[in-house]
Parts: sequence; structure tokens; C-alpha cells
Amino acid sequence: MTKTGNAKTGSKQMLRQINKSLLLHLIDQHEPISRVELSRLTKLSPSTVSSLVDESLREGLVHETGISGTGVGRRMTMLGIKADGGYVLGIDLAHARCVLLDLRGSVVAARDLPRLVGKSAIAERLPAFVNGFLDEQRIDLPLLRRIGVSVPGRIDGAQRRIVSAIPLQLEDMPLGEQLEIIYGVPVRLVNDLEAAGFAERYNGVAQGYRTILYVLLDRTVGAGIVIDNQIYRGSDGRAGRTGSLYPYGAVDLSARLKTAHPDLFPAGAAPEETARRFAELGAAESGPLYEELERVLQGVADACGAMLQLLAPEQMIVNGWLADRPDVFERLCRLIARSERASKEPTPVRAARWGQQGAAIGAATLGLHEILRPVAVD
Repeated sequence: MTKTGNAKTGSKQMLRQINKSLLLHLIDQHEPISRVELSRLTKLSPSTVSSLVDESLREGLVHETGISGTGVGRRMTMLGIKADGGYVLGIDLAHARCVLLDLRGSVVAARDLPRLVGKSAIAERLPAFVNGFLDEQRIDLPLLRRIGVSVPGRIDGAQRRIVSAIPLQLEDMPLGEQLEIIYGVPVRLVNDLEAAGFAERYNGVAQGYRTILYVLLDRTVGAGIVIDNQIYRGSDGRAGRTGSLYPYGAVDLSARLKTAHPDLFPAGAAPEETARRFAELGAAESGPLYEELERVLQGVADACGAMLQLLAPEQMIVNGWLADRPDVFERLCRLIARSERASKEPTPVRAARWGQQGAAIGAATLGLHEILRPVAVD
């Protein structure tokens, strides 16, 4: 075949893929929906729609959900996304968790993983844990459609390589490429704050908002910024560093608490466990650490108030140990409102819906989004 012939074939295949992705997107957004309605919405011919839908049926992405219409009128077969036609795996390396979503975005299963640090541990042990997790859920590998991995650090532009992740003691690791070789499916790496923020925007407390600030205070500390529905990463990809909040992250905070109150905080307790125990002991006004917690809350509120003054988002979302207890979180919200000094109404501050599962769910949801969104034309 000539180069011209190859180009034409490639163009036809690309056009077919674009049209098919558009149909999947519309089925996802409007199900149950008929082939006739898909043809009307896309302006594609009925024969083209039927061919592409039949292909999706064979692949298990779509199923026929029933018949619409009664009496003498035309009856149409309705289509929907097949929930168990595939699964997307989300892995959070910072908090050592994984989740499995079906094609409707429902959480099928979730599991904690051993915390892995360093290239050798991740490369050698992560696939074994993933395989065990999939075996537990009786998921055959052909049904695994995508993998998303949340990383507490910087990712390259192609989202396949970890540039640097200090909490994991990693630099320049092609984790996406390694997992693609093992599992034969597309793998996308994503910063943990961006993943958790996406989970809230897609199916959480930030739905419908275009400009948000997402703050995480846990083992990882930082902020995710979305401006006009676009993630803002800064000129060098490092936007979101929040040095004023570092003392209140679980790692630094727990070290201070264990030193100051060894009788209350066991030396061997995990940082997150220690921080949440601190919130519990400081929640009640009669509690032993009420005043100390109040000082911490004021420090966090001052930092958050300054960020709100600078960015003026529609909403602020807080995740981590301070967001777990409603009574403590309410105290924090009141202090943030005072620190913001808004000229009108203070910015709404909400606790993250997904909590500690946010980054894993966000990484998986991004993979699902890629399956069901229209292919962009460059």
C-alpha cells in the first residue's frame, strides 16, 4: 500500500475512533438512549451509528437496557453503559490505598496496601498487591480498562513518569510505562492533590464549581488550585506548595505531640492516627488539649484565609485530619471566615466528601473519564 493509502486508512480509523468516543460519551450522559436519538444528536448516519454501537456492544462497553414505546408507535431499543463491562483501578501511593470502579463510576471495592517506599519496593511489590486485589474481586485482566496512580510529587507532562516524590524517596521513575507493560492497558499518573480535587469536582462537594481551592492536611500537605475549570500548576509545575501549613501536617504535628505529650501519644502510632487522636482530645472545651488545638486551628485558619484573599475561589475544600470530626471542622470554618476578612460573604468551606479515599478515587475517575469522554481533535 502507498503512503497515501496508509494515510487515508489512518484518517478513516481516527475518524471512526472519534465518532465512537462521541457515541459512548452521549450514551453515558443521556442513557437510556436509542440509536435513532444518537443519530439525531451527532448528525451521523443511522448505519454509522449502528455499526459503532454494535462494536461497543461486542466490546462489552454498552448494553441494551430495554424497549421504549408502546402500542402502534415505533418501538426503539434503548442503550446504556454496561457497568460490569470493565473496571478502572485507582492507586494512591501516598496513603497506600487502591479502589476499583465499574464503568458507571460506582466503587466496587477498596483496600489498604502496605506502604511502599523506593523504586525497588514499588516496582517489585506493587504488581503483586494489585494482582491479589484483582483476584480477590474475581476481575479477569481483560476487564481491566485503565489504571490511574496518584503520586505525592511531580509528574512529567505525559503523565507516565514520576519526576520527584520526596515522601516515596523517588526520582525519575517510569512507573506508568512499567505498569503498562505488565497490564497492557493505558496508565495515567497524577499528582495526589489533583486526583483528590478531581474526585470532588466530578462526584463530590465541588460539583458545578469552576474555581476552587483544595487543601490537604494529612501525611501530604499542600493545595490544589482550579481556575475556570483548569488545573493551575504554575510556571514550573510546583504551584500549591503551602509552607505555612507544613507544621500542621500529620507528620510534623505528630512528632511534636509525641515529644510534648508522651503519655497521650504512643511513640509507635502512625502520624495520621496521632493527629486524629489530637483532634479527639481537643474537641471538647473541657478536654486536656482544647487550647492547644485552638492554637493549631488558628494557625491553619490564618494560612487558609490568606490563600482565600489571594485567589477568591468559589469554594474551598479541606481534607485530612481536621476535616474528620464535624465539631472540630466547624471551629476551623469559623476561624477561617474571620481570617479571610471578606468584604461580602465569606467563601464557603466544605469538608471533602471522599476523605482518605479521595486520591485513589480521583485517579480511577480520571481513567474512567478518559474512556467515556469524546476524543479531542488536535
